[in-house]
Amino acid sequence: MIVANDVVHDSRVLKEARALRDAGHEVSFIGWDRSGKAPATEDRGGIVIRRVRTRGALRAVPTTTLRNPLWWRLAYRIARTMPFDVVHCHDLDALPIGVRLKGKFRKPLVYDCHEVFGYMIEHDVPRFVTRYAFRLERRLSRHADRVIAVNEYVKAYVDPVSGHDSVVIRNCSDQIEQTYRAPPAAPFTLLYVGTLHASRFVLEAIDAVATMPDVRLVIGGSKSLTPLVREKCSRWPNTQFVGTVPNERVLPMTVESHAVLSMFDPRHRINRVGLPNKIFEAMAAGRPCIATEGLPMSSLLIREQCGIAVPYTQEGFRVAVEKLREDPAFAERLGRNGLDAAHREYNWRHESKNLLALYDGFMSS
Repeated sequence: MIVANDVVHDSRVLKEARALRDAGHEVSFIGWDRSGKAPATEDRGGIVIRRVRTRGALRAVPTTTLRNPLWWRLAYRIARTMPFDVVHCHDLDALPIGVRLKGKFRKPLVYDCHEVFGYMIEHDVPRFVTRYAFRLERRLSRHADRVIAVNEYVKAYVDPVSGHDSVVIRNCSDQIEQTYRAPPAAPFTLLYVGTLHASRFVLEAIDAVATMPDVRLVIGGSKSLTPLVREKCSRWPNTQFVGTVPNERVLPMTVESHAVLSMFDPRHRINRVGLPNKIFEAMAAGRPCIATEGLPMSSLLIREQCGIAVPYTQEGFRVAVEKLREDPAFAERLGRNGLDAAHREYNWRHESKNLLALYDGFMSS
């Protein structure tokens, strides 16, 4: 498996690796240590991780966009020294490595599409970079022998691009509360753990909760807004920034909250094809979720009656918080519905069967 991050904080790639390992396959990773804090080589439960280090020429390049070709080259150098039967690339920024390895070693290639990459970057990079990303994906994804899509909405995008009938493997939680547990006593606590980006309603939520002294907001995560989120949270006694949250702490923190915040900006195309981890984590913990109306995530909440969909505004946010806070029986009903749905369908045991079937297909061909 190849992924352009440190592997450790990517719950999806680790869940896939563990599922394959537990089924008797041998799995190894090549990752990209962007921070310089992870070891060059690591063994995590029999899964070996080798990392490209951000140093030398790679560190001298000023932006991630310009670093990508160097990352591809360095990762390929590592990969060609490792024995493998299948190369499994997570997202477009790993796919060039896999295509080159397939051409060199004539081994099958899996393209695991976690999101629409061009949609994800289009608000943060020049337009020509986004156009290049779409062209690159159209060209390279057709080399894949199998394609995985993270949900039905991404599948609708990647199937015509790649020419494949992709397999949907949703990023559901691998940890689920066995029975419903009531939330703790007051204050009413909201939780957000995820990417700190301007399109995630994080800054707006801090400002809104600052005017609601009987509500508490806990934020965990990283990325571009980290310094600003830390500074804004420090201003108010009822907003707390906890930094990066280890995967194993997400479910306990969710259980310790009253509701999960998952409001994404509907103007961003990436949010129109996404089903965030937070939705599945809230369901697994038996907690209601607050999401933006009109997006796929809100359609799921409405279908399973496990959350509230509101406009992407501070007023919409306040209305949802007040409704959940003032009506604990309603909040409990939503939480129980979500937990029931997680046990029934939205869980990693259910999703991993599709992954194992895909690899069984390689073994039988």
